[in-house]
Amino acid sequence: MEEQESDNPEQPFSLRTLSSMRSLLLNPSTPQRSVSSIIQTLAKPSHLTHHALKLLSDADAACRPDLAVYSAEWPPRLTAETLAMFPGLRLDDDSQFASLCFGESVAARAWMLRNAWRRFGVRPASLLAVLLGFTKDPYPHVREAALEGLVGFGECGEFRDVALVEACYRRAVQLLRDFYPCVRLSAVRVVTSWGLMLAASNSDMKDYWSNEVFAKLCSMARDMSMKVRVEAFKGLRKMEMVSEDLLLQSLSKRVSGHGKQRETLGQYTSDQFVMLATSVAGALVHGLEDEFFEVRKSVCESLCTLTNLSVKFAREALDSLVDVLQDDSAVVRLQALETMHHMAINGCLKLHEKHLHMFLGALEDNSWDVRYTERKILKVVKLNQLTFFKSSIDKLLRNLESYPQDEADVFSTFSHLGRNHKKFVSLIIKDTYEEVGTALEGNVEINSARVAALLILSISASLLNADVGSIPPVMFSYAVTFLGRIYNAFSDIMDRDTLLACLCEKSRSTDYSTNLGKGEQQLPLFEGESPNFDSNEAIDSEIDSHITREPKEVLNYQIEQQKSVINLTNYILAKPPDMWPRIQSGHTNEVLRSLRCLKELNTLKFDSSGSGNADALAFTSLYLRVIELLAEVWEHLLPTKRFPSKKIGKLESKLRKLDRRVKELISRFIGYSAEEELNVLELMLLTYALRMCEDEISCIYHTFKGLTAVYLRSDSILKESSTLPSNFVVELGKVLSSTSIDGASCSLLQFEACLMFFSLKRFVFQGSIKHMKAELSVPNNDFEHPLPFVPRLPVGVQCEINLYNILSESRLWLRMTMDDGFVQYAFLDLDRFEGSDEARKFTFVAPFYRTAEANSLTLKVCICLEGFFENVKPVQRFGGPKHELVLLCKEKQVYLSKVNKD
Repeated sequence: MEEQESDNPEQPFSLRTLSSMRSLLLNPSTPQRSVSSIIQTLAKPSHLTHHALKLLSDADAACRPDLAVYSAEWPPRLTAETLAMFPGLRLDDDSQFASLCFGESVAARAWMLRNAWRRFGVRPASLLAVLLGFTKDPYPHVREAALEGLVGFGECGEFRDVALVEACYRRAVQLLRDFYPCVRLSAVRVVTSWGLMLAASNSDMKDYWSNEVFAKLCSMARDMSMKVRVEAFKGLRKMEMVSEDLLLQSLSKRVSGHGKQRETLGQYTSDQFVMLATSVAGALVHGLEDEFFEVRKSVCESLCTLTNLSVKFAREALDSLVDVLQDDSAVVRLQALETMHHMAINGCLKLHEKHLHMFLGALEDNSWDVRYTERKILKVVKLNQLTFFKSSIDKLLRNLESYPQDEADVFSTFSHLGRNHKKFVSLIIKDTYEEVGTALEGNVEINSARVAALLILSISASLLNADVGSIPPVMFSYAVTFLGRIYNAFSDIMDRDTLLACLCEKSRSTDYSTNLGKGEQQLPLFEGESPNFDSNEAIDSEIDSHITREPKEVLNYQIEQQKSVINLTNYILAKPPDMWPRIQSGHTNEVLRSLRCLKELNTLKFDSSGSGNADALAFTSLYLRVIELLAEVWEHLLPTKRFPSKKIGKLESKLRKLDRRVKELISRFIGYSAEEELNVLELMLLTYALRMCEDEISCIYHTFKGLTAVYLRSDSILKESSTLPSNFVVELGKVLSSTSIDGASCSLLQFEACLMFFSLKRFVFQGSIKHMKAELSVPNNDFEHPLPFVPRLPVGVQCEINLYNILSESRLWLRMTMDDGFVQYAFLDLDRFEGSDEARKFTFVAPFYRTAEANSLTLKVCICLEGFFENVKPVQRFGGPKHELVLLCKEKQVYLSKVNKD
């Protein structure tokens, strides 16, 4: 070690030398004197590189004493990188923080500003002076970091000095016109947080400053950057008070006269109000007409808050929201309906005839979630005209006919409609009774779903009342025959047995005296005593078998199911990009809960007769798992949530899982379009970049090599498709071009800087992706029926194999693993077996050679696909795979038993 140090006293250590040092540092038997010597050597500025810092971090995780502390003489970049690697380190005083901020390294300066308040506890007065000063820095990323520091600083406490708060606010207002979008975006956030703080600090001026902040945010609705526009509308969600005149002006592009407004805004002169109105004019309308769906969605979200501030504004905004229901993006349509649902809950959703066609048209939307949200609104909204009520019923019945899978929620909607509009139900009960009676007692072929829906609507109006009102008692008798199908519609108010008892009681009611003619006779079920609840299932099954005939053709139904699955898949895949800002801000638990909900949505019971359905759902399931792991890994990178050293092993485990799942995503699916493959490759690049920041020194070379290979593949596809690379890919390319071939000269800060440019893209499923999978079984073999073998002689393992969507040029291996870790591979040459790429079925006898001298053996057998990733482990000596393997099926246990000499 001393010879290596003396040979190159001023040069960084090689990776081999650092690996040797790591072994010594992590070995508990290494003498303390040697440990101290190694740490002192590594702490020298000439030797302290990114890898040396990583080595010191590993030693810190192993609780080794005498760790080197950074020196004030180190360059700012090296000091910042050391602070990033060691979350427990702190600065000596505020002057040291200031000296690091004023250093020559731009990356170090930006990192210090971002982490100043939460990490170092700099005195507020000193920190505020530094942050305000660096908002004028010539480098845009430093100005951005300073503004973000102000946002974090403002969230940490209250400020009594109103002049100081106003100074921060006005500085951010100036930067709203900065040339760089990243600076303008951060300035919008400062204007929002410090502007609202300014409004809250003075009750007499609260309305003045609230209107001022509202106008400034609205002025950014026409910014050239999509992200800035989104952030501006996000800021509007936090508004607590805005003048009704300005709210209405935001819906009109024409600046209205100020005669009336001067009376309500006494703190403004005429010219001042005109300037405010000009900034606000048509801002929300421009947002709803924006070319990017992210902006349109953000406007709909902001309307959730703004409609609470004024009833008149809510009524005017409804016109724009109804128009949004024709938007091309299902995400935007869904958010518009969520806003309307919020308005309905607060009692400010007043529908008019001009709204009805487009509002109810959402029930025929091809997005499952859009239809579901529309029905949520119908469950709570109060319709004020009978024509609206009838139109809602007709559209719900059409929804039920077009999308049979919505039946449960449609029935629930009918139940709520009936309970909320008892008067309207009584006005249409005669026609409803005639239709139901004709269907059940006539000779026509019935639509059982429609009949069940009408029964639910009819009985729900008086189900909780003492009398039946205008509902014929025979309708309750009819409802019993559908009990197994309709009881879930009333699950929010009663269980199945209670519902049956209630129906039985009301079917014998004498309060209803109107002559119903033919329909007056009740079903024989109720001629005697109340039925025995234990026999409900038998009654239901007997009657349902007669009633539940539906005239749909199987082919049309399968096509509809496949469309539903693809629509559901695209809806689910559109959600993770919206979660990405929450992941970056550390709301991991919230994101994981949302992902679990999406997983449950992904497991809905669709008809699996179409293989495309299974492919789409399999891809979605794996994609969500990748995002889930990414969220868990990203949490460890947040400066405010740096985990203790004992949890480093947990991070490494999650990184390995993420790496494996992302490789499955690219290897186990075929038929990617160029856009789809680039999306997945970018996730792989992100995974490799994360590993470069966190991997052990001994793995850096292989990680860097894999990162380079994936980048070159991505770059090749970009050139062929003439697609522009994302900012993340561009920045990563710059880092790779400036790094040596073995990754030895790379810097942690460089890769961490690249991570900040990553933004999760929306994956649009086009229906051409196929899932590569295999099924493996070993017939007549279990623990009680093992295969016989003779020690030291080969044994044949007969495998029955089914392959799906495996291309003939794919390299498949049968992997056989013993309990002691020995692995043997057998190559599967697909040209030898009959079948097509879509499906192959064959029997293969695999010879296993290493039969040890033992009474019994257990093998784990599985089918693996050889990918294009280079193998980290040494290549097999006897013709095994040369690249990493991806499992296509679960491991199957094979039991072997030694042959007795008898």
